[in-house]
Amino acid sequence: MNEESLRRGSIWMISGQSAGLAAQAVYFVLIGRALGSREYGAFAGVVALIATLTQFSSLGMEMILVRNLSRDRAAFAQTWGHALLISVIGFILLLGAAMLFAHFALRPELRVLVPWIALSDGLLGKLIQLAARAFQGAGRLAWTARLTALTAFARTIAAAALFLYADARGLHPTALLWTHIYWLSTFAVALFAFALVTLRLGRPRLARIRRADLSEGLSFSLSNSSISVYNDIDKTFLISLGQIAAAGIYSAAYRVVDAASSPLYAVYAAATPRFFREGTCGVRPARSFARSTLRRTLPYSLAAAVALWIAAPLVPLLFGRSFHESAVALRWLCLLPVLRALHYAWGTAITASASQWNRTTIQFGAAAFNLLLNVLLIPRFSWRGAALASLLTDGFLAAASYFVLARLTGREARTAQPTPASA
Repeated sequence: MNEESLRRGSIWMISGQSAGLAAQAVYFVLIGRALGSREYGAFAGVVALIATLTQFSSLGMEMILVRNLSRDRAAFAQTWGHALLISVIGFILLLGAAMLFAHFALRPELRVLVPWIALSDGLLGKLIQLAARAFQGAGRLAWTARLTALTAFARTIAAAALFLYADARGLHPTALLWTHIYWLSTFAVALFAFALVTLRLGRPRLARIRRADLSEGLSFSLSNSSISVYNDIDKTFLISLGQIAAAGIYSAAYRVVDAASSPLYAVYAAATPRFFREGTCGVRPARSFARSTLRRTLPYSLAAAVALWIAAPLVPLLFGRSFHESAVALRWLCLLPVLRALHYAWGTAITASASQWNRTTIQFGAAAFNLLLNVLLIPRFSWRGAALASLLTDGFLAAASYFVLARLTGREARTAQPTPASA
């Protein structure tokens, strides 16, 4: 198999992200208008809870897939088998933890959403993600992009069905009704993704899992869970305080920022195998590659921040009058793409060239910092406190990633210098 070039892979990823973004835009508009800010806030808050727990369900095997396949194509069958087995076991544990948390922290009308969203995002969505990562590691980024876009299209079709049904019957759908439909769209894509991987890459094979893969996978899992905490847990925090409408207002604005940041993710997803190969030669080559990717992504992120500020008043026109405060929230959050471009580049260089535990430590610290800010700010300032916590957390991530990467580069340079005795 000939691996696609970074440029071609980036084009595929950006194309897939663009198609997915178009579908997501329609999806957000339809589901926002159908549910309203309160019901949408309930749904988004539970999705955020499941997203945080889901990162532990596969023990980071999605990134182990990318790493192993980008270095040795023959490692697919065994790594794919490990990923599937761990994800199924992890889902059972995830569901138990989510139900336990919901029993003590969420209202009864929110608890009933947990099993459906856990099934959709914690098991079926994880299978789609694993399949996309398998193609990414194998260098077939076209299929990675297609699976990403297909998930968005399936959910858009489901949202359109709900919107048309509610409009024809004159009903106001609830978050519970939507979750009953939501998981079916993910189920269809998950079946297709599994069949596609089997046909294109091969069947899974079960074997003994190496301790090194478990250790590194755990570091990826903690890293991804930390990302979910500082990106999403504020929505769960809002609904646990009974601020469900505020969660909907904030979530709508945050999703717009996520959509604007998707091209950045596409570029770094395409570049990840190259980062790992550069990282085998040391920290300096990975840092140099990060610098070159920043020259491409930073101008876009600055333009996106300006565009978000200007286009903010359009949000309530699209989502409905109950989201009128989302315009203000979007202007609070418009700098996030710039901060993400910085810590994506420096953080990926750390992951690829040194132990993932370096980046995990940064992200774990960011998650703790974000939780502290949420506790201090959200009860007093509602969604404005959540927005301020997000900005401060992403700023912390960018600064910490830069300094850790600089420290690793300096340490590598000192190690490479010969001592006077050896000279």
